[in-house]
Amino acid sequence: MKTEPQKSEAVILTDVTLRDGLQSESKIIALEAKLELLEQLSKCQFNRLEITSFVNPKWVPQLGDSEKLCETWFRTKSTQETMAFVPNVKGCERLLSFPIPWVSCFVAASQSFNQKNVNSSIEDTLKEVESIVSIAKAAKRKVRIYVSTVWGCPYEGEINPQKLEVVFQKLSKIGADEIALSDTIGVATPTAVRTVLNQSSKYFPFSKVALHFHNTYGFALANIQAGFEAGVRSFDGSLGGVGGCPYAKGATGNVASEDLMNLFYRQKRIPAFPKNEIEKGLQLLRDRLGLPVESALSKIQERGGAWYGL
Repeated sequence: MKTEPQKSEAVILTDVTLRDGLQSESKIIALEAKLELLEQLSKCQFNRLEITSFVNPKWVPQLGDSEKLCETWFRTKSTQETMAFVPNVKGCERLLSFPIPWVSCFVAASQSFNQKNVNSSIEDTLKEVESIVSIAKAAKRKVRIYVSTVWGCPYEGEINPQKLEVVFQKLSKIGADEIALSDTIGVATPTAVRTVLNQSSKYFPFSKVALHFHNTYGFALANIQAGFEAGVRSFDGSLGGVGGCPYAKGATGNVASEDLMNLFYRQKRIPAFPKNEIEKGLQLLRDRLGLPVESALSKIQERGGAWYGL
């Protein structure tokens, strides 16, 4: 039976700079710099911050300081809504040492990408995800499940809709609080977004769906607008558009959080745009962390222009 999509006017913005944004950086960024960035991001009026990943440092050395970051950050007892990624049950158990209300985990729609990412089949990963959800729920945490390569895979190309249907069907029985449909290599188009959302709506109300787009081909904001018009209200971005995927060469960063905010602010979908704090955050990325920023707003700023309407 088809579940009717549920629409709400409240837009939820999740910034993933400190996890997805940093995970594929080649140089190790100092803990102090990450904490400075986290402090600045907490002032930018995002609904949630994904702050790190409890993954084996051997595989993602950039995020090998997750415990140290959390130990320092949560001493301040911040009220900022946070999320952290875990690849497996062991990572989830590490996360539960900290007051992080959201646990995020992963399964791919592509068998090849799933194997490359977590060295496991989709079927085995779904079993691990089910265990993560069970443990997290027992600890009264919420769970987001990323479904990667929904619109395309660097190894398999376009995803067969029937394979995607199987993943959706199995995920619908696990009981996550949010399903983040992810365009890992940035190949989705607005038409393809609408098609997948129509398919997913048989299993998840739009109130439980988030959209996570990379901007490799420049379609991310158009895809987000298509998702919003379909009824989705939860979207991801990273400040400055930083990020990528260590398992997908050529995939550029996430859609920029500031461009995402600008889209919704200019359409009166969110109440404010924290211009000064965003500008400070972009400066921090460039000057303190030495990262390139790729957003439309950052390029206007670099050329000395003013941000229209902000």
